[in-house]
Amino acid sequence: MKTSFYCTLLLAALMTLQGAAQAQKKPKIKPTVPFAKSWDAAVEEAKLLNVPLVVHNHGFY
Repeated sequence: MKTSFYCTLLLAALMTLQGAAQAQKKPKIKPTVPFAKSWDAAVEEAKLLNVPLVVHNHGFY
């Protein structure tokens, strides 16, 4: 009798924790900046907008 009570209590606690974890999930953020599909498209867009192109390399190996 005690074992089934503790199993039920444990199951209820786990279900509560699972519900809280699902409520705290971060929403997926969609990218808001459209990137050019090619280098030529980026150059053309920069010329039209009269802005400089900034090129950055993440890491020098």
